[in-house]
This record gives sequence, structure tokens and C-alpha cells, in this order.
Amino acid sequence: MTAATTTHPLPLAITMGDPAGIGPEIIAKWAMGALAGNRHVHPFIVLGDVGTLQRAAAMVGAPLQLRAVGDDLHGMREALQQGALPVLQACTPLPADLPMGRVDARAGAAAHACVQRAIDLALAGSVAGIVTAPLHKEALRAAGVRHPGHTEMLAERAGTTEFAMMLANGELRVLLVSIHLSLRDAIAAVTPQNELRAIRLAHRACRAYGIAHPRVAVAGLNPHAGEGGLFGREDQDTIAPAIAAARAEGIDATGPWPGDTVFMRARQGDFDIVVAQYHDQGLIPVKYLGVDQGVNITVGLPFVRTSVDHGTAFDIAGTGRADAASLGHAVEQAEAMAVASSMQPAMVVTTQVQPPPAPPLPEFIFMLTRHDKTIADALEQLPTVLAAGVRHIGFKDIGLPWAALQRLADAIRAAGAVSYLEVVSQDAASELASARAAGALGVDVLMGGTRPEAVLPLLRSTPIRYYPFAGQVVGHPSVLQGTVADVVASARRIAALEGVHGLDLLAYRFEGDSADVPALIAAVCAAVGKPVVVAGSIDRAERIAAVVAGRAAGFTVGTAALDGTFEATGLGPHGLTGQLRAIQTVLHDAAAQA
Repeated sequence: MTAATTTHPLPLAITMGDPAGIGPEIIAKWAMGALAGNRHVHPFIVLGDVGTLQRAAAMVGAPLQLRAVGDDLHGMREALQQGALPVLQACTPLPADLPMGRVDARAGAAAHACVQRAIDLALAGSVAGIVTAPLHKEALRAAGVRHPGHTEMLAERAGTTEFAMMLANGELRVLLVSIHLSLRDAIAAVTPQNELRAIRLAHRACRAYGIAHPRVAVAGLNPHAGEGGLFGREDQDTIAPAIAAARAEGIDATGPWPGDTVFMRARQGDFDIVVAQYHDQGLIPVKYLGVDQGVNITVGLPFVRTSVDHGTAFDIAGTGRADAASLGHAVEQAEAMAVASSMQPAMVVTTQVQPPPAPPLPEFIFMLTRHDKTIADALEQLPTVLAAGVRHIGFKDIGLPWAALQRLADAIRAAGAVSYLEVVSQDAASELASARAAGALGVDVLMGGTRPEAVLPLLRSTPIRYYPFAGQVVGHPSVLQGTVADVVASARRIAALEGVHGLDLLAYRFEGDSADVPALIAAVCAAVGKPVVVAGSIDRAERIAAVVAGRAAGFTVGTAALDGTFEATGLGPHGLTGQLRAIQTVLHDAAAQA
């Protein structure tokens, strides 16, 4: 570690949370102890409303001196050295009579602004990580914020779809395959793709703690991890192959272990982290050891983020009774992870013997479309799609009336899935109308379209990620014209445009020689430094294999799954569920063989 790193570590950004909740008062309580005893490895700055924090400090009897600092954080270190609490005014100043313990749009807007400012600092490399006090979902909604909480905001701004929830305390680390799903849906979410993603993220999380060779235990789904198939086959047919694939990547993953003993073994030191199959399987052992000790960590972001493991506690907000212990643990976890991250260059010699990790699996994006139109029963089919563990779901801008598209987009968002709108409009006016519709619908990704220069100005003030078509796309159903060289040249030009986040490659509607399609995918992916999603008629295993081999970021399937083109595996489910599970199995197999 260099002297500069040791002497001047980057600060942690601590966000105020909902000002009508207990966030400001637990910050005041924690800061009083941290500043009095100088008990902080990193410097820190609070992002919030100065007046609200002053009132919270007075209410809990904390003799804190608050020091406002500028956007460049100038004055932060001096404030800490003098025992003062540095605060960046990150939101519109709030009135002194803001009611406590009640949903208020002003509070939701302030909390949202503080998180967004913290993300700005993290993405700019100005802070070592973010520690968040709790938000209130209804207050966010009242303020017009479409995200239900921190995780969605952070992941979208960071541009990642590979993230997970981890709970940790001094004795256990647990990462979840699925989070807020019914037990029936959580079982359906046990897919090869989800299992391998969770194992990779668990490995990555431990590395962030400075563990050079993490030992990842994977909990079984069924009693006794299935007992060789006697109590269910998911453990041996789905979880075990994902573990084998992870081990082939150099990850020390083992299991599936019986869920009734694996957490005890991890607590005794046999493992560094446990991958739990569903919410309660993972959270019960962590919370049994003490709710006030738990820390919520978002894994998969390009920066450290920890949070308290409790909500806004409106019932006691403003009484001074809130316990700051969880915030203290969240800060300690963030400090430990930030220190480990700063030491990563020194770990190169240790880690270079490990084989390089395989690229992430391409995202399977299921399109609720048939023949380039959104299907009439898209909303009715959505629960089946979600229950199969699919979390990337798209539709087209034609096929349903506006009100139905809005209900569909709202339902996808409410389920915590990533939503995609693909443009199939054939003229400039309708394409621009579709771009405006994407903003109104609140989708996460706008795909397709052939006029990026006209569309980009409409998207610049939105969080929407934009993936226009590469090459010359014409007609409806759309086809991709030109040679491989033409498409690659177009891809380079479009990917270079500011505001373009990736490309939509209609590879399997290519009018050229079909034998050239795998080479086309590989050439476009190699030519641009941005994600490429492969679309078209992906209706067989070898086409998914070409997507994997070409190192695409994702692929879409719609009509083929709805028409039952893929062969359902074994004695598993049939219908749409069977199709979705079959596609996930094909994807996993293709990645294992790549």
C-alpha cells in the first residue's frame, strides 16, 4: 500500500435516508461516538439536509457541531480533525415542521436526492463507498420516484444487471439466489443461470473483503439436499451442475449442503460465505444472531455499498429511541471492504495463479412478443415468466394499446425485473414517439430503432439505457441487410455516440449467408466496447451457443418459446415454464462447453 493511500483514504458517503424516519437520529447517535473516540478508519461525510440533522442531534442530546462542506468536499478533513460532523447539503432544504413518522413527498424527494448525489461521488471515484440509512418506499412513490428502493437506483446508475443481496454480521455471510418471492416462485427461480450467477457474486463479495481464496458453500433446496433425489431432484439436477461450472472457473464452491447444518458449519469457520436458495433460508440464521448486528450489502456494484438492516421505523421516529448499532456495523463493514479494495493491487501475485474467470453468462431476455408484436395476453403470462426465474423481460411498442403497455411495464417494475421496450417503428415520427413512450412507461432499456441521432436528445434527461440497432434494419418483421463488414462498421459508428449504452444486433434476421451469423456476432462484439444484445429468431440450442461463443451480453427469445420450439428437459414442467427452463439449461450447457 502506498503512503498516499494510508495517509489520505477516500471518505465514505453516509446518506441521511428518509428525514421523516429514524435515519437522521441514528446518524447523530453514531457520529457522536465515532467523533468522540475517533473511531473511524476512513474519513466520512454525511449527505443530507443540514437543518434536519441539526434538529436530530438536538433531539437525541448529541452535542454535535455540524460543518457544511462544498460539492468538492473541501473542508471535510478539517471538520473531522476538529471533531465536527461534515455535512454536504445534498437536497433542497427542508422545513423545520416536516412531520415525523409520516409519508411525505418532500421527504421522499430529499432522500432520493441524497442517494443520487452519493452515487455521483462514487462513480466519480471521490468516495470509497456508500453507507445508506433507510428509505421509505411510499415516500419515494409520492415524490414521483419510480424506483422502490436503494438497490434498484444503485444498479441502474451503475449500469449493472449482475447484483445480489447479501446479509452479513460478525459470524455469517449469506448471499441470496432469490429475494422477495413466494416460496413456490423461489423454487422455480432455482435455475442453472441463477445459481451460477449467485456463486460468482458470492466469490466476488468475499474477494471484496480481502479473502484471497473464498470458500463458497451452496445450501441445498430440499431436505438433506435432496438425499440423492429421494426428496426432489433440483439439488442434483440444477444446483450441483452450477457448482461444477463454478469450480471449472476456479471458484472454490462446494455443495449442495443440507440447509439445516451448512450455516452452523460456516459459523464454525468451514466456509467464508453461504449461498442460500431463498429469502427465509438465508435471513433466519443471520437475524437469529441479532437483528441489530446485521448489515445489508449490495454485491455486484463497482463501488462499496452497505446499509442498515432495518427500515425507517416511523412508529418511533422523533422519539430518540432508535438504536444506531446497525448503522455502526454498516460503517464498519464498508470500511473493511474499502480497505480490502484499496489493497487489491498488492494481491496480484497471490491471485494470478487462479485461472481468469469466464465472462458472465449472457442475459436471457424473454420477449412477450410474437412476430414482432406484443402478445395480447402479455400481462397474464408475466407471473409464469417471473416464476421461472426470468428477470429480464421485454415487449414491443406495437400490439397492445397504450394503457395495457403501461400496466405491463408497471407490473415488470413492481416485480423487480429489468424491463425492455424494443422499437419496431418504420418511420422517423413513430420512432421518436416510441422513444417518448419509453420515458413515459418508465422502462429500463430502450432497444432497436435506426435513428439514434434523433432519439438521443429525448433520452438524455432520463435513466433509460439505449441499445439501437446496428446495421441497416428494414421492414416489418425487421431484417438486417448488408455484409458482415457493413454491419461491423455501422456498429462501431453507433457505439461511439455519446448516450448509446449498447447495441441491438438482429443477427438471426441477417439476410446474408446464415453460416456467417456466428462470425457476425463475434465480430460486432469484438469491435465495440459496449454490450451487444443478439436478437432475431433464436429458436435452437446452436444459436444460443453462438451467442455465448461470440461473447454477447444478452439475447432475446420470444416467438420460439411461446410456440414451444425448445425441447423441454426430462420430466420437468411443460408449456411456457418448460420452455423458459429449457432455454436456461441450454444457456448453462453452452457456457460450460465454451
